Amino acid sequence: MPPSPPLRLLAALAVGAFLGALLTLPLAARRVDTLTLLATDLLRELAEVENELARLREEPPGSVAVYETRLELVDGRGQRLPQATEIVLRQQLEPFAQRLVGENVYDLSPAVVRDLFDQRRLQVDETLYRVTVESMVLGPRSLLRLRVEPVPTAPGTGSRNGTG
Repeated sequence: MPPSPPLRLLAALAVGAFLGALLTLPLAARRVDTLTLLATDLLRELAEVENELARLREEPPGSVAVYETRLELVDGRGQRLPQATEIVLRQQLEPFAQRLVGENVYDLSPAVVRDLFDQRRLQVDETLYRVTVESMVLGPRSLLRLRVEPVPTAPGTGSRNGTG
């Protein structure tokens, strides 16, 4: 007596599932091996980083010097200044930025650095500009974002110019 059609379908389903599992097993095994190796490498790297962190916590670096100070000049709307104005202002502000080069980063006071630039008034042609420190990042490569806006000059008012 031949097997019934539902029994044949069930047998075909079982054979298909068996063949599918047989074909995907090597691929899954390879993927598991790859993930195991990757996890081992990541755990080793994590242990190295944790050891380095522990070492740095025990003996923090003695000094890190500023080796570059970059000025970013923007107008009141956060846009770049006209190129000619920016060049003249950079020539006047760069000496102040260069004072930071060589200084120990850990000894720099953000308030002192801010005071070096903030509210400074600089003359470009017939226009007087006021510099305001918007933000700064102090580190080996320091960045100061300075807002530069023209100010109306009133007769008899003193100004802090870029000469000192």
